[in-house]
Amino acid sequence: MKNYLSVFFLTVALIQTQAQDRPSSIAEYINILRYQNTGCIGTNNLEGVCLFSGDCDNKRGANIGGCANGYGICCLEKFTCGGSTSKNETVFVNPNYPFHGENGTNTCQVTVEKDEDICQLRLDLIEFNLAQPDKNGQCTTDSFMVRSTVGERTMILCGDNGGQHMYIDMGRESGNPVVLSVVSNGNKMTRRWKIKISKIKCQSLDMAPTGCLQYYRSSSELVRSFNWGPPTKGNVRYLSNLRYSVCIRVEENFCSIKWETQPSDSFSWGSPFNGGAEGRQCNDDDFIEIYQGSTTGLVVGEDRFCGTRLLSKNVIISQVKPFILRVKSNGNATLNSRNSQTGFSLRYTQLPCMF
Repeated sequence: MKNYLSVFFLTVALIQTQAQDRPSSIAEYINILRYQNTGCIGTNNLEGVCLFSGDCDNKRGANIGGCANGYGICCLEKFTCGGSTSKNETVFVNPNYPFHGENGTNTCQVTVEKDEDICQLRLDLIEFNLAQPDKNGQCTTDSFMVRSTVGERTMILCGDNGGQHMYIDMGRESGNPVVLSVVSNGNKMTRRWKIKISKIKCQSLDMAPTGCLQYYRSSSELVRSFNWGPPTKGNVRYLSNLRYSVCIRVEENFCSIKWETQPSDSFSWGSPFNGGAEGRQCNDDDFIEIYQGSTTGLVVGEDRFCGTRLLSKNVIISQVKPFILRVKSNGNATLNSRNSQTGFSLRYTQLPCMF
C-alpha cells in the first residue's frame, strides 16, 4: 500500500510542475520517475543529475544532455559566484561553465561553511586558467585567493594550474567559513576554472601534516611549481613571494627519497642562469630546499638548490625524514623574467631501506 501511495504523491507532484515540463503520457511519467535525481553522463563525459528542465533552471544548472530516454535533461548543478555550501565535494566553477569561459572584469566569490568535525579543505584545481603573472611574478591582472580566519598565509595564484592541489587549514576550534575568490581584470583573455572542494575530518588519515600546502601519498609522483609551463619570452612563469612546503607521506620500509627533473631540462629556479648551485650560493635569489641532499645520498649534502640544474646530474637524494620539499621565491623577478624562467617539474621516487 505504501508503494502505491508513494507513486500517487509523486505523480501529483509531477502534475504541479511547469507546463513545458509535463510529460504527455503515463509512460513518460513512469520513465522520469525511474530516472529523476539519478546520475547521468552528458557532453564531454561531464557528470550530472537527471531532472526536469525547470528544476535544473531553479538550481542554476546547465543542460549538458538528455536523460530518461529523452524525457528529462542531464543537469550539471553549478556552484558559482555568490554561492554558499556546507556539502562535501562541491565543485566551484566559473559562471558560464562548461560551455564558455569568462571575459571581462569581475569578482566571483563563494563561501564554504565550517562543520564542527572538519579541520581541513583540499582544493583540487581540475581546470584553472587565469591571466599570467606580470614581469615581476605578481598576479596583478587576475588572482585566485583563499581567505580563512585561522591566520595562515595562503598564496595568491594566477596563470595555468590545472592538476594542482592545495590544503587549507580550517582550525579545530574555529567555526568561521572559508571564502574562495577569483578576481579578473580586463577582456584580453578567457578565464575558466573548475575546483573540487573536499572536506577533511579532524581525525582523518587524509589530513595533511601541519604546514603542508601540498601533500602527496604515493611512492612516486610528479610535483610541479605553480604555473609551470613552456617559457614565455621576457617573462617569468613561476610566482613571486612564495613560501610553502610540499610534503610526502613516508611509505613503509622506505628510507630515502630521490628527486629528479622530468623532463630533463625542467628545473629553472633563481640564479645562476647558466647552471646549478647549492648552499650559500642560493642565498641571494630564489631556491628550493631538500634537506641534506646530494647526488648519491651517501653523504650529507646541502639544503638549498637553485639555478638551471639540480647539482651535476639533475638528481638529488635525501635520507632526511619526513620527506619535504620547501619552495621559496622573493619579490624581485627582474632577472628571472629576463631569463624567461619557468619553475620546476620534478618526479620524486621513494627508495627502499637497505638492511
